[in-house]
Amino acid sequence: LTTMPHAALLLCACQSAAPAWGSPAPPGFSKEISSGVFMPYVSLGHPDDNSSEVASLALWLRLGGVGIDTALVYKNQKQVAEGLAQSGKARDEVFITTKIPCFPAMTPALALDLVRFDLSELRVSYVDLMLLHEPCKAEEDTQQAWLGLQQAFDAGLARAIGVSNFARSDIDAVVKLGSPQPAVNQCRMSVGDHDDATRAYGEALGITYEAFSPLRHVDLSDPRLLQIARAHRKSAAQVALRWIVQQDVVLATSPGAVASFAQADLELDSFALSSDEMATLSAMAAQRASR
Repeated sequence: LTTMPHAALLLCACQSAAPAWGSPAPPGFSKEISSGVFMPYVSLGHPDDNSSEVASLALWLRLGGVGIDTALVYKNQKQVAEGLAQSGKARDEVFITTKIPCFPAMTPALALDLVRFDLSELRVSYVDLMLLHEPCKAEEDTQQAWLGLQQAFDAGLARAIGVSNFARSDIDAVVKLGSPQPAVNQCRMSVGDHDDATRAYGEALGITYEAFSPLRHVDLSDPRLLQIARAHRKSAAQVALRWIVQQDVVLATSPGAVASFAQADLELDSFALSSDEMATLSAMAAQRASR
């Protein structure tokens, strides 16, 4: 991506007017991240098992999955487009999240070109959620990128816009620019690694927190995790993921093309953890860090 000439970005199709997107019924297990925009609590991230994105997405959609998480830097958006085409799903039957990166000397125009490039690779006229993948090194560049995302929202290229990997100071830098505000901040979060302060700060501003790498730094053989899993007749991975969504946090998971994993990820609304179980799991990160 860093070698992609800016001129190439200008070749992508540009919309002169906002697309007329549908108003899909909210999925049963979803969270309203912006007015009228309901995001599934569980989205399919890019596969970590070397399976193809097409196979992973086909399985996800066949099992009833709705949310899809991709990004320009993942280099899999064309595969997502192919998987969607093969599925026969209508555009308003899925929830697509994608992201643009940040370049030095960022401008709103460049950010808007990157958004349009994403749409061209995905073969869609809009996405449900467009994120700035990370803060830029310079606050001014971050703000310029965010102004571009605001223009994308105003043009109807994204139903909601947000950020990723943003700390408190990064959030402040874009919030001060006015509406529309970030709908989502996607950050690493798991039972074994979570930044509660950043999550709470964003949530106080109305920003939904989304977890990526939700099983990273999680010891699935931990006796405490296994005991809770046995009590609910669920897998340790399901318990670790349920701990996230039970805090009203959405997540992107990576089951790959393994049907049992994908099905398990789509059943996180089938049980609930007790307050004591939640507390036990919440304490695991601090205990891990102290070792």
